[in-house]
Amino acid sequence: MMQKSEAGTADRILQTAIELMKDKGFKAVTIKEIAQSAQVSEMTIFRHFETKKRLLETAIEKHSIVTSFQNLFETQITWDLEKDLYLIASTYLDQMEANRSIFLISVQERTTMPELSHHVSHNPKKLKQFLAHYFQVMSEKKKAKIEDPDKQAISFLTFLFGYFSSLTFLGNQFITDSKEDFIQHCVQTYCRGIT
Repeated sequence: MMQKSEAGTADRILQTAIELMKDKGFKAVTIKEIAQSAQVSEMTIFRHFETKKRLLETAIEKHSIVTSFQNLFETQITWDLEKDLYLIASTYLDQMEANRSIFLISVQERTTMPELSHHVSHNPKKLKQFLAHYFQVMSEKKKAKIEDPDKQAISFLTFLFGYFSSLTFLGNQFITDSKEDFIQHCVQTYCRGIT
């Protein structure tokens, strides 16, 4: 079992590596550079992660949003469509914002490290499953008219991902509404379409 200070060291290494890789790209960043920035020895990095690739995979696993969404769907759903979709949308955008660096690395390295897509794509696939199940139950409860829960889940997540991507790549010149205003408008529009 990892000691508390070792866990703190590993987290510091991960955070440093993520920021450097986001700014420079995976291949351009060296273990030596990560070690210097994290104020640890190169041997410490190898002891914790063995390789630079494993370090990145660990960062992606650590920042998985699956657990928080599983908890949301198991404990926070009220079966009120508008409230639930607002909660789901807010949580999704908060999690994506918290993981912006991982997202940017995956976009930068999609051609040089196609296996990275496998790790990163786990999050949206699981989230789609959770949301499709939610829509299926809402349909069974006669609280929404949903013919294809999978397509409804993809549609809703595409709204959210589009907002996050636009904000990430185009910034405030393109997105002028606040996140809360966007979520409110998106959820209300979506609810009108399926109730």
